[in-house]
Amino acid sequence: MMAGLPIVVALPFVGLLLLSGFWASRRYARFEKLPGHYDLAGNPTRMAARRTVVWMLPVIFSVALLAIATFTVVLPREMLNGDPTIGSLVGGIGLLGGQISVLWITERWARRQP
Repeated sequence: MMAGLPIVVALPFVGLLLLSGFWASRRYARFEKLPGHYDLAGNPTRMAARRTVVWMLPVIFSVALLAIATFTVVLPREMLNGDPTIGSLVGGIGLLGGQISVLWITERWARRQP
């Protein structure tokens, strides 16, 4: 197994997460504020600055994914349980799925606005 493979696997997900930030920034440019939090019914409960909402999750998710992938490369092999590449893949899919769900619910909100 290539030593840096978990990082290589994580990079496309980081790219997609950051690309989603650029997309959302353009898509919601007409709004000064976007929902920063939703209740269980999908209704916004707190508004925040557009740039904060658009970039907060992609940046946090990207840093978290790269940190996890880096630690799996740096840590000694005997401290790892299983293949670290699978961890990067599952983590990337999960974090990208979380970002997609936030964009989906934000899009639902934006379509209801005048």
